[in-house]
Amino acid sequence: MVVIGGELNGLGVCRSLAIGGMPVWVVDCKRASPALWSRYAHPVLTDTLHGPRFIGFLRDLQNRIGEPPVLVITDELALLTISEHRDELEGLYRFRLPAHDTVLMLHDKAKFHERAVEHGWPVPNGVVVRGPEDLPRIASLRLPMILKPADKRHFHEGHAPRLIVAASRPDALSAAERLLAQAGEVLVQETIEGPDDNIYFCLFYRGHDGETLGLFTGQKLASTPPGTGSTAFCAAAANAELERTTKDFLDQVNYLGFGGIEYKRDARSGRFLIIEPTVGRTDWQEEAATLAGVNIPLIAYRHELDLPPLPAGPVDGRVIWQGSWIERIRFGAKLIPPRSVVVDGFWRRDDPLPALVHYPYNIVVTAAAHTSAWCSRLRQKTKNRISRIGAPLRASE
Repeated sequence: MVVIGGELNGLGVCRSLAIGGMPVWVVDCKRASPALWSRYAHPVLTDTLHGPRFIGFLRDLQNRIGEPPVLVITDELALLTISEHRDELEGLYRFRLPAHDTVLMLHDKAKFHERAVEHGWPVPNGVVVRGPEDLPRIASLRLPMILKPADKRHFHEGHAPRLIVAASRPDALSAAERLLAQAGEVLVQETIEGPDDNIYFCLFYRGHDGETLGLFTGQKLASTPPGTGSTAFCAAAANAELERTTKDFLDQVNYLGFGGIEYKRDARSGRFLIIEPTVGRTDWQEEAATLAGVNIPLIAYRHELDLPPLPAGPVDGRVIWQGSWIERIRFGAKLIPPRSVVVDGFWRRDDPLPALVHYPYNIVVTAAAHTSAWCSRLRQKTKNRISRIGAPLRASE
């Protein structure tokens, strides 16, 4: 088994697969990535996780392993590269993806929004901005608005922010103009009202016959940063409506492989609206499903090797998955229901190294960032003071 990406997502996949007892290779380009330190992983370093050189690396890795392993992708840029070059990897790895056009449609926020409107999929009201002529259409949307680059590669490559929240129409227009220059296309949507625990997600694997395998529904309890960020805490939350909606959507797009859909219940209408699909890869909180009793990576592995399926068992709703202890300190214990079993994304007593590497490194990086920000503010204050002192002198000259 080869897992692409060694961040928290990849660590959860690695630990999920360890239950099956098979060897797991984890590939990343950063030695500090936590999954590379897991006792269950054979760490493999590469120079990059995307582009033609990465495809060459995967070919060489398969030669070293000596058989076609199952491929699990946890990194978005790697997914796009593998999808584009899938023909070159055919026969070298076992993997399953939707058609490349479908991958691009689900990855691109503008294309997905337009397809959703066309087919009646539940999404927030929004407009796609592809040029200055589209900017006036923003005025039709209800405040506050959320603006995102259509192609997330611009964010991953550091060319644009992940999203911008605008509380006024002038702010929305200004943000749209900036994002348009940075990313070329922008999706502007009305914000879905409601707290973070109105956010739900469905994780799944779709097999060779289009059957939805290992479907798991979870609920966010908190996000970081609040309102717009990644999962800080989540738990199982069975919801028949979301499961039906998810299966119907996957049937319509002829979906195959790993994926997920994030929803939010609109506090005004009570409707579940799609926030974002995850295409071709596992999701950030993938291990939450395993801890609750639905091991999607292992289900996929056994399916691809034509092994008997895992027996279905009960879903444990007591398990709370937390992204890190840093979030636990930030939010405190107020979000944790009584009699819950809280499991940290990084720390395991029987697999401690990922946490022992991640937390000190994270503390150092966070401290450096705060110090840099403090120095930047101090420099700006000093410039302002010099400017105020110097202005009368220049005037007298």
